[in-house]
Amino acid sequence: MSPALNLINSYRKKIPYLLAVFFLTFVLAAQAAILCPPRVMAAESTAGHQLDKPFVIAVWGLVDKKSLSLEIEPNLPVKTTWKSSFFPLVQRLVIEPVGLVPADSNYSIKVAVKNWSGTTSVSELLVQTESLPKVLSANPALNEENVLPDSEIVFALDKTFTAESYELLAEPKFDYDLQVRDSKVFVKPSKRLIQGQKYDLQLLLKLANGETEPIYTISFTVVTPLNIAASNPTNNAETVLKQTKISLTFNKAVDKQIWTKSFRIEPETVGDFAWPDEKTVVFTPSVPLKTNTSYSIKISAAALRGIDGSRLEQDLAVNFKTAGPVRVLAFSPTGSAANPNSKIKVTFDQPVDQPSAQERFSLSPTVPGSFSWEGNTLVFHPSGLSLSATYQVSMAAAIKSVGGEDSTIGFSTTFTTTSERARVIGYSVRGRPVTATYFGLGPQKILLIGALHGSETNTGVLLSQWIDFLRANQTSIASDRTFIIVPYANPDGKAAATRFNANRVDLNRNWGSSSWQSTSYWMNNAYPNGGGAQPFSEPETQALRNLLLSERPSRVISYHAAINAVIGGSIADSFADWYSSQTGYPKASGGEETFGYPITGTLEEWANDNGMMTIVVELASATSSEYGRNLPALKGLLNLPI
Repeated sequence: MSPALNLINSYRKKIPYLLAVFFLTFVLAAQAAILCPPRVMAAESTAGHQLDKPFVIAVWGLVDKKSLSLEIEPNLPVKTTWKSSFFPLVQRLVIEPVGLVPADSNYSIKVAVKNWSGTTSVSELLVQTESLPKVLSANPALNEENVLPDSEIVFALDKTFTAESYELLAEPKFDYDLQVRDSKVFVKPSKRLIQGQKYDLQLLLKLANGETEPIYTISFTVVTPLNIAASNPTNNAETVLKQTKISLTFNKAVDKQIWTKSFRIEPETVGDFAWPDEKTVVFTPSVPLKTNTSYSIKISAAALRGIDGSRLEQDLAVNFKTAGPVRVLAFSPTGSAANPNSKIKVTFDQPVDQPSAQERFSLSPTVPGSFSWEGNTLVFHPSGLSLSATYQVSMAAAIKSVGGEDSTIGFSTTFTTTSERARVIGYSVRGRPVTATYFGLGPQKILLIGALHGSETNTGVLLSQWIDFLRANQTSIASDRTFIIVPYANPDGKAAATRFNANRVDLNRNWGSSSWQSTSYWMNNAYPNGGGAQPFSEPETQALRNLLLSERPSRVISYHAAINAVIGGSIADSFADWYSSQTGYPKASGGEETFGYPITGTLEEWANDNGMMTIVVELASATSSEYGRNLPALKGLLNLPI
């Protein structure tokens, strides 16, 4: 028998003994594993634990995995799994936090497990986590300006985690896609950022305890948008000349290399571009534009860029229409209350040949005058227009155009000059003017006087309101009459809020009637010089006297406050009755029985003595103009038979 066979036979005899030894060893080890408590061995990492790594603990012995008891302080949401190692009696407990573990934190992990015999083993492990990642650089940089709207935001970190571990807090908010590559966090906005907008961003870590931890804060401003700052023609312009060169001025320098790709004009027009500067482009058509045609210049936002990378927010269009036949846009003056000193203006919709326009201008009735021009406006300077007269202004057809077509029709309008005119009838003691306003041209004159007592300003307000009415309703004035209105006959008293004038004279006691005296009375008080040193000693009463004597009004009303009465007397009783019926003011006799003190040297007494029918209207209020109450009577004066 060979030596090899002898060796095999020798070992074959020992196999039963070897199996017995192995079985005995296995039984003893199993008994030890079952009876001996499991032992928690050292964790794989307890200091500087990485935030995105699980806690791994080795446990020796046969373990009842369902008996696992786990306490973590501070609390963390975790998932646990068991993994077997190469050696069967060593198990690996994997404790995986749901998210990142908070940085720079100390955790106590208490593990309790039982073996199959019910023996418990408890162990506590202390774990310290690593610090937060540091941002080494960011793009855009902190407080950077002129950031491009389609920029990607990049954070370079000394350590990175999965993309799901990060969150971006942005103000204003925007949607984004976040990726992690090569130790960098890339944030790509879903849409372009808003141009001109400042953004505040925080890069956050999402932690396993449900909180977030900011690791970097940044602010930046996106470049302002590209836009058209000015255009010629302007948008929606009309009557553009056919020889016009089209210019566009942007708010910033434009990339000229891509300009032609972004520009389009409809109807299609051939021409050349020129750049007087980096912001302005001028398009010169090869042939004049068509007349009476709508054009649209369109600028593509997708194609055009500023040299700083800015973009248009949207496609832009500049629309205009070229001039057609000459038209008149406006005449001036118009209406029924034109100033007799007015210049007559005719505004055309486009530049015209000035001599041809002047030749086709006519004014009827004819008034001599001269021409001048204000842009596209012809100005005729009449030598003088009449009061309350109606004129017709006409522009005949065939006015020649400079850049459109000649007019094909005529244009005309009419206006009526006002009868309103103002006259300074005198001056107060302090040099303030006393002004009378006239309406109408008829021989029958009606004089209305207010605030002869300066503190009774509500009467001046009443007459000012009546002036406004006449100004707007001049055609209502009968052709046979003229209104003369003096709202504030005592301007110094009005300014000082006193009854008297600046010489302390009561102007309605200074008239040369038969009852005049130097001493006047008011509210039972005597004023030794209240009537003046002599009749008509005051410049205000002199001005009114001269007005009355020169105009010889058919009716006079002097307004005062606040007795609530109409006072006639002498030749004015019937007039007082009429005014009372229109307004409801009670008729009174006047004098001491009405006022309670002597009344002397009044305007109404002097005027009636001189044949001018005069009444006093005492308002009921010391403050209100009572315009509505007096309006029926005032309107009645427009046509009252005189």
